[in-house]
Amino acid sequence: MLYQVKYAPQIGRNIVKAFKQIHARGVLHGDVRPENILVRPDQSVVVIDFEMSELKAPREALVSEMREVKHLLASFIHSLGVYS
Repeated sequence: MLYQVKYAPQIGRNIVKAFKQIHARGVLHGDVRPENILVRPDQSVVVIDFEMSELKAPREALVSEMREVKHLLASFIHSLGVYS
């Protein structure tokens, strides 16, 4: 589903929030890809495919994964031509 560019910042914030909630439980998703992030019509986000996830992941792994999430978002937003 394609979304209007105006929703990109909110969707980005919701993606980061979703991963923060996952990481707060000590879970490493392990497969951060656009295909594993679903966006609902209200711009809320669902993260799917926890096949490669790790429970009680080390803090360093969670921090690294969050950097990966933010890099993915930056690439996505850049591709839309949305700049802050």
